[in-house]
Amino acid sequence: MGITISHRVRTDNCEAARVNSRRFLMEQDATVARAGKRQTYITTNMNKDSRPLTQEQRKEFIQLLKDSKTRLLGNLQDAYWKRIEVAKEQSRMELLKRIGAADEANKLREAKKVIKESESALDKLGVFINSSNRITFTGVHEDEYDEEISEKASAILDSEKEKVRKEYETAILNVLSTESVDDAKTIVEPLV
Repeated sequence: MGITISHRVRTDNCEAARVNSRRFLMEQDATVARAGKRQTYITTNMNKDSRPLTQEQRKEFIQLLKDSKTRLLGNLQDAYWKRIEVAKEQSRMELLKRIGAADEANKLREAKKVIKESESALDKLGVFINSSNRITFTGVHEDEYDEEISEKASAILDSEKEKVRKEYETAILNVLSTESVDDAKTIVEPLV
């Protein structure tokens, strides 16, 4: 009889262990499902959305691209004054390289002990670095260099604007030519 009880205890223990194991796995699955609910939802939707792209969906994707392009171009315009200064500084650095003054300008910024030598070399080239470490041009070259810097800065800003415009226009064309929602999402998601 002890063997039978022992056997039943073992059976009961095994059954209890199985029930506990199932309960533990179900709780883990529920926890994982709660934690990964969004990911599962996105994956499920992406799998379901492999149907052909409808004209209405195409219009929505294109509107998303247009709105995003307008917002980005507006942001570029809003930050114009900050960006123009950065672009002018970049233009100044390119101009310094072109006229051979970049090395001298860097020496002046990095080592105050060579200030007099650098000022002399820069003065011959029509370049001056003020107390704020900003590059300016002096003498005959001042008007010529200022005009060149402004032109190059404008070209830099126009190039940035054109790059954004082309990227969105290309995306719009790609959405118009795609046949599946997944392909359209792949095109639109990085841009919005």
